[in-house]
Amino acid sequence: MKLHVGCASFVDPSKIRTLVVPVGKWRREEFLGAVAKLQRFSEIRLLDITPIESSLFTPQGFPSGRLFFTFSSSGYNDSLNLFLYDFEPFRKIFVVIGLVNEHGDLESDLAKLKERYPTVISHNLIVVSKDAISTENSNVFHCGPKLEDKLETTLCDIGKNFLLALNHYYSSYKHVTLRSPGAIGGNAVLKTSLTRQIAALNAATATSANASKRLSSIEIATNGIKRSASLKLAKSLTTTENRSQNRSRGRQLKILGNFQLLAGRYTDALASFGEAITLLHKVRDHLWLGSALDGIAICFLLLSYLQISFQIPSIINVLCPHQASNAISETDSPRNSVSHTPMRSPRGSSSSLSSAAAIDVESANLPKLIKSISEKIMYYYELSLSHTSDYAPQMVYSEILLKTLSFMVCCRSSAGLSSDDLRLIIDGTLPQPAKFDCSTLEPAFTSHEVYFFANRLFDLQLKEMDVESQCDIYMHLAKVYRSLGFERKRAFVLRLLLVAIVSNTDDILLTPDYRAHLENMAQLYGIKSSLALEAMVDEQGDISWLNLQKRCLQLCLAVASRAKDRKLSAHYSLLLIGRYTHLLTQSEQVNLLNNHIEPLISDGCIDSYWDPYLLRDIKFARLEYTGSAVDGAEFPVEMQMAPFEKQDGEVTELDTHQVFNPFKAVQAASKTSDSNSVQGTFLVGDRAMVSCMVQNPFKFEISIKELNFDAEAGKHVELDQNDITLKTPIFVSPESTRLVNLPVNFKAPTGSELLSISSLKMSVMGLPPRAFTMVPSETGFSDHQKLDGDQTLGNRVKIKILPQQPELQVLRTENITDNSWMMLHGTKQIVSVVFRNKSLSCSIDYLQFSHLTNIEKSFKTDYWKKLPYDDLYGVEKQLEWLKNSCIKILEAPTKMAPNEVAKVKIEIDATSVPLQFDGFDVIVNYGMHASKKSYMYMKTLCLPYEVSLKRSIEVPGIEIVPLNELFAPEMETVDWVEFVMNKRRSEQNFRVGDYVLLLLDIRNSWIDGVSLDLSFQDFRSHQHLIEAEHTTRVVVPIKKIEHQHVPFRARPIPRVFNNRQYIQSGLSEDQEREMREKFWCREHILSHLQCRWHLAKDSSITGEVDFRQFLDKLDDLMVKNLYLDRSPYLVDLALDKTNITRNQSVHARVTITPAAARHATSEPLLLSFMIFDHHTSKVLPSSSRRILYNGTLTRHIVAVKETKLALELIPIEPGTYEICALITNSNEDRPMSLSNQEPVTLLVT
Repeated sequence: MKLHVGCASFVDPSKIRTLVVPVGKWRREEFLGAVAKLQRFSEIRLLDITPIESSLFTPQGFPSGRLFFTFSSSGYNDSLNLFLYDFEPFRKIFVVIGLVNEHGDLESDLAKLKERYPTVISHNLIVVSKDAISTENSNVFHCGPKLEDKLETTLCDIGKNFLLALNHYYSSYKHVTLRSPGAIGGNAVLKTSLTRQIAALNAATATSANASKRLSSIEIATNGIKRSASLKLAKSLTTTENRSQNRSRGRQLKILGNFQLLAGRYTDALASFGEAITLLHKVRDHLWLGSALDGIAICFLLLSYLQISFQIPSIINVLCPHQASNAISETDSPRNSVSHTPMRSPRGSSSSLSSAAAIDVESANLPKLIKSISEKIMYYYELSLSHTSDYAPQMVYSEILLKTLSFMVCCRSSAGLSSDDLRLIIDGTLPQPAKFDCSTLEPAFTSHEVYFFANRLFDLQLKEMDVESQCDIYMHLAKVYRSLGFERKRAFVLRLLLVAIVSNTDDILLTPDYRAHLENMAQLYGIKSSLALEAMVDEQGDISWLNLQKRCLQLCLAVASRAKDRKLSAHYSLLLIGRYTHLLTQSEQVNLLNNHIEPLISDGCIDSYWDPYLLRDIKFARLEYTGSAVDGAEFPVEMQMAPFEKQDGEVTELDTHQVFNPFKAVQAASKTSDSNSVQGTFLVGDRAMVSCMVQNPFKFEISIKELNFDAEAGKHVELDQNDITLKTPIFVSPESTRLVNLPVNFKAPTGSELLSISSLKMSVMGLPPRAFTMVPSETGFSDHQKLDGDQTLGNRVKIKILPQQPELQVLRTENITDNSWMMLHGTKQIVSVVFRNKSLSCSIDYLQFSHLTNIEKSFKTDYWKKLPYDDLYGVEKQLEWLKNSCIKILEAPTKMAPNEVAKVKIEIDATSVPLQFDGFDVIVNYGMHASKKSYMYMKTLCLPYEVSLKRSIEVPGIEIVPLNELFAPEMETVDWVEFVMNKRRSEQNFRVGDYVLLLLDIRNSWIDGVSLDLSFQDFRSHQHLIEAEHTTRVVVPIKKIEHQHVPFRARPIPRVFNNRQYIQSGLSEDQEREMREKFWCREHILSHLQCRWHLAKDSSITGEVDFRQFLDKLDDLMVKNLYLDRSPYLVDLALDKTNITRNQSVHARVTITPAAARHATSEPLLLSFMIFDHHTSKVLPSSSRRILYNGTLTRHIVAVKETKLALELIPIEPGTYEICALITNSNEDRPMSLSNQEPVTLLVT
């Protein structure tokens, strides 16, 4: 018997069992795919089938009918069902289809098919080929190159052939006495055996949960004394009609109904079954009566599936009282939702069977009716058990229980039968638990009703049945519990299944398809059959469930061993030892090893060690170094050359961060050195040790008889002394780990790639060597269920093996001692360093020199984040100069041959270095070409130098004052006075107020005298000699800057490094403009002011002064004096006469003009005239009698536009006076005080 994979369908007797066999050369996957395509067309309409000459089975008789095919590629064991064919002919294989992919002699193939399957009534061939076939045989069909092209039409023709064969096959039943299975098979037919008495069943069903009477008063009998009214009626009927003829006629009609179901003639089948039920009820043929009731229930469901209205025969209403549909919602199908008045009991009426009226199906609750019919079927089957030959086989009784149970589960979604429910019933599938939602509508059957009905299976003596039937029952019941959501009940049934198989182990050996039984059982237990890693370590659930799985596998292993199926035994052995190690006791593991695993290893059935986690870790440790590799920092680093077109004579560049990075040393110093960072870098010829951590999680000892690297790793590294052999293996104790240390040699470089070692080849337990992937500790793999297919489980060790390397050596540094010397601030010096390539075989193909000062090291990487724009410019300007100009490498070679010596000059410029400068590092990056010319093996040599910087010329004080008057000609010997007087003579619009004086206090901090000269634009000073430790003031004339020509306010402060993401300064717009003015005024001075000096005693020692580190930010007064745009108003004062006699009047006229349109406001201003004594520089009070004035000295004005005022003066006393006009405001937040720029002098004689 074939174990059913799905659940029992209530309408299985209406399905045509069809066997599909391969003819030709098929691959298994292709053939199974073809069978799956056939299954998609398993339902054929009679309307699409050509009519045949048969009144009983022609499709024209019921065009709405269907032919249901059940396709199978494994077939059925007919020998086990022969005794049921007279009773239930639908169990027979009626159709066999041969799928042909390489057709030769098709007639011969068809003849072989008939010879191979002689009991099948319809043999057919389907040819899948591009070539046309040359045959007119109606049983041979051609579908073209693709099976699905004409598949539906082909199956319609096969259906016609089946109907023709069925018509002929049925004719053989007409004149045959139909016997019950017990009469044919005798003791070979297992009789239904119940654990309870039938009377007890009657009492129990009288109070069933559905509240409907399951037994009518016609059938009730008590203690064999009282007979029912139906028995009396049957006795009266048999007096007029031969009992034997009625039995024979009833059985013939029942068989006809079965064939009509197969042929899709459902209305005819309904009539045949109805008439059969009447006759069989008369003669009390309980077994056949129950089977006929089963057929009529199937007719009800199939007609409902086709949405065809029908009437329920009156005999059904009498025999099977059922609940009307008045409780069903009006939204349900109208076929099942119309209410009707319950029928009267037929008790006491001798004409009840004939007088009861048939009712429409719309007036009945069809699910309840089907359930009531099933109850009646089981009742009649139980009554048949008292007969010696006409009794119900336990297989038949259990199947009606199972399919009724499936029907009740399918009807749980609603009170009636929906189209989805009917589809599930037809297909024989159960709904998923999530589908049930009975919160708004009461279902036809509650979960408790289904559960209590399922318990009736345990009334059967299941242990008397063959083990396959028991498996079918328990697996079906488990699926029902799963559909109900009863997981504990499902687990209980699975345990019963296990017990049943244990007690029937010998029977399993006799079953040809026992493999399918074991696979189904393992599937129900949730055991993954795959030995893949993702499926092996996913057991973190309930321990009791895991124990059940373990026992299930132990049973499967015992069965496979008794069947001598070594392949299956190996599979279950590896599942047990690999996945359930933590559940197996020591004795169980040792028994598994001795009795199963080791014999299977000897036979070659197990060819690979089962634990993929054998190798836990791999580590390489260097035993000794070669060449100059004295520490990890000396090891070369592989770098890629930047892609560019090389020109002859150009230095090769590298795409590497090691090319000047002033903060690299800071970053490196802020991180802890990792001693393992170079553990994976080795040189050819190095001797090292590999340490392998192996584990044994089992409770028995394992042995490792071979260990080596794989083929790829073996090209570069090899074991020095491999003492692990079959005679001297390494033993790993039970439930322990062991560290295996073996010496290795590195024999070949890896080139530009890393050598990745993730596994080692090992032979364990005498098995052939295989690669074991390194897997870290299990703490990193605690949730293996989440591993995806594209994830790599395990770890890998990456090492690099480099060829022999050159070594750059410093022989000496000329002109200095111990890499330190003294320098004067502002001077330059050159030192020479002599290098040698110490290697005698490797050349240096690349040399690059860079430097890093202590100033650059002192900066933090985020120094720029909190600095204002003007300060940041000065800091970064200094960093840029330190990078590009402070240290220069001269005459540096780009390559060096083996043992070559080269001299390199280093120029140190101390002109602009801060006074905190005390040293620098020269960093030499050098290396050789790798196997790929685009890569280099780079090493770094760092040369530290110390510098003692001595102060020379300093500028401790700087001032900017306005120039108010010219000087006498005799003073032109002064350099700056001469420069101003020359400008007066050469410039037409010269005004003395257009110039300011830059006063510089220059100090000589050295021990010798210094001669210096300054320049600013076209001004050149005379040479100044400053003695040691003396300070001299030097004056530099500077022309004022006019805002009209140079708008400093609108010019942004530049950035030295543009890759900064600056934060907003937080200043207002006016504050930012003032910052720009001060910045650009300072830059104007620094960009033109130059100073060169030399020692008085040794003119060869020269230097320059960088005023940037002495000239700090300019204050407001300096900017006001230098930059004209600082005055919002221009004040111009003029006298009509500058030389008068006393008592003569003179007019002072003032013109006030806003400097820009934005200054033209209505702000009130105060204009004050002030008179000074030119010789004493004291202001004359307003009450002074030396000069009289007409009017007031103070006036209030609003200078929205150009404003002119005048004041009349009369000097009384002779002298020299200076007139000044002063403008002030009353705004305390922004005070203002402006005066005329040009001095106005009045000479009174």
